[in-house]
Amino acid sequence: MEAEAGTAHDARGRQARTYRSPLRAERAAETRHRITTAALELFTEHGFGGSTVTAIAKRAGVAPQTVYAVFGTKGAILQALLSRLEEDAGAAEWRARIAAAGDPADKLAGFAQWTASMLSTSKATIAAAQGAVGDPAIIALRDEADGHRRQALASLIDGLADSGALAAGLARRRAVDRAWMLTGVEIYLAATDSCGWSDAEYAAWLADLLVGQLLTSGHAPG
Repeated sequence: MEAEAGTAHDARGRQARTYRSPLRAERAAETRHRITTAALELFTEHGFGGSTVTAIAKRAGVAPQTVYAVFGTKGAILQALLSRLEEDAGAAEWRARIAAAGDPADKLAGFAQWTASMLSTSKATIAAAQGAVGDPAIIALRDEADGHRRQALASLIDGLADSGALAAGLARRRAVDRAWMLTGVEIYLAATDSCGWSDAEYAAWLADLLVGQLLTSGHAPG
């Protein structure tokens, strides 16, 4: 009887572990989400430097020790927010939309709209990152993001060059350089914060600028 009870207990234990594993993962993901959401709210309200781990924990409804256990540092929370910028802004849908555009000018307009959408969605996170310029991990992540944007633009420019749409005498690398500079966050912030432009105004202006800088006159909007 004891052996049977032990066997039954072992079986129940194994089943319980199997059942609880997804639940633990779900709870861990929920806790992580609550912490990052609380951090983003505080970064927006008080900036990166003005937001403490204690305040983030209080806003998230967890103990400070939980924040340290999940992320380790405040900078790591910001890293998590930065790493999901494209996902939060619907990157997959925008890539498909840009790829489906047949006209070169429409592709560049789509990329301009995607840039405005991503930067607008991530504005608070970007501002927090700018306030954390002394954190080597944040600097490295920003450099990685810049490199990723350059790769995406290189792929777009290659397609335009292969179709003969690039302006005469414009090398692919120089075209990528132009597009990379024009789509940087600094210009977006200057337009929307300093000049008071709407995201739609910025996207339309950027699209016109990209077309003028990259395409032959035959591909300019009519």
